[in-house]
Amino acid sequence: MRSRPRLLLVGCGLMGKRHIGGLAEVRRSRLRDARLVGVVDKYAARAGEAAREVERLLGERPRIFNSVDEAVEGIEFEAADICTEPASHHTVAEPLLEGGIDCLIEKPLSMTVRGCRSIIEASMRGGTLLAVAENYRRDPVNRLAKWVIKNGELGSWMAAAQIVAGGGDAVLISPWRHKLTGGILIDLCCHYTDIYNYFFGTPETVSASSALLRKVRYVREMSGEALMKTPVEVEAEDYLDATYHYREGRVASLLVNLAATGEGLWRRLIYLENGSIEVPMERTGEPLKLSRPLDQDYLATMPHTAFLGQRMGEPYKVSPEDAEEIYDRETRVLFPELLNGYKMDFWEADRKLIALELIDFFRCIEDGDTPETGGWEGMLSVGMVAAALESSYTGRMVGLEDVLELRVEGYQARINRAMDLTSDI
Repeated sequence: MRSRPRLLLVGCGLMGKRHIGGLAEVRRSRLRDARLVGVVDKYAARAGEAAREVERLLGERPRIFNSVDEAVEGIEFEAADICTEPASHHTVAEPLLEGGIDCLIEKPLSMTVRGCRSIIEASMRGGTLLAVAENYRRDPVNRLAKWVIKNGELGSWMAAAQIVAGGGDAVLISPWRHKLTGGILIDLCCHYTDIYNYFFGTPETVSASSALLRKVRYVREMSGEALMKTPVEVEAEDYLDATYHYREGRVASLLVNLAATGEGLWRRLIYLENGSIEVPMERTGEPLKLSRPLDQDYLATMPHTAFLGQRMGEPYKVSPEDAEEIYDRETRVLFPELLNGYKMDFWEADRKLIALELIDFFRCIEDGDTPETGGWEGMLSVGMVAAALESSYTGRMVGLEDVLELRVEGYQARINRAMDLTSDI
């Protein structure tokens, strides 16, 4: 077992600051720990703000650097937490991985499959640990959903649907996500494809269509009492309708409309032979619901209700004994008295889910274990979204293996060129 790792945080923007909060949760839990010895950001003010936050939450002020090269020359560290824009992940991570530094990289691992493979190969050359920060699957509700599916009490799964509509004409989180190398669909949907991979395993083929619905979005800010509305030109698609085809005829659909104005929609439903599972949005703490129709429910359907389902879902009852089996120790410590659902606000839940990512990373460093979401899982979640975009680009069904093996990357070729990744296309 290795000693407590010295950690370098690379990228001090929104995601980097969230990771600092997650590290504070790790410290409070006493499950694992690390020393955050340095922070890196190209903007000195942002790095300084992060260093002050580290000192406030963790009691030790880290060194500040404007580049990874400066940090390598200036301090000793064994691990890096990379929270930069995804298009830069390969340029930041590969020298560290090859140089013997274990890395946790925020999702998506890269904006293309070629970029993911490049990072994985660097890890293999350096003999270093590569983990991907994927927080959605760590939400207790998704742990519970996986357990219910595996338990088989509703029979085998048949189909699944993830539907997201909203966003309007606003810039979503940050302008770079709407650029070619920011790929808002890849950035968001890799969460949902990772959930599908976690629940169901790897699909075989993908058929999809995508579109760019809003070519201009707006940043809205208040300046005094005046509303400032700044336009941002958009390059990346904001609409995706994809179907993932699994063995034995099973399918999982993903419908995402990030240009929808007005009433929004968010649903995650899993349909099994004898009922359905409704999985709520992560970080809400809402309970998982099951619907198990009876014959009498079918008798009560009318022509106008036949396609509205047979029975509403109800919160699934979890006993304390089942909770011990469903949730690992780390989850139970961070979410005390957990059965089905929890009561905390978004930001507290967010910190705890990031803490679970970090705990898994530190455990692997110290004990030599394999991370739950490593390079393969990170590439697969990106590859499943990329395959959908490739299907839309080519106008035909695409094999996922062909995308993962770089036999199909026509859509991704322009992104690869923009990221200075060699492409055969």
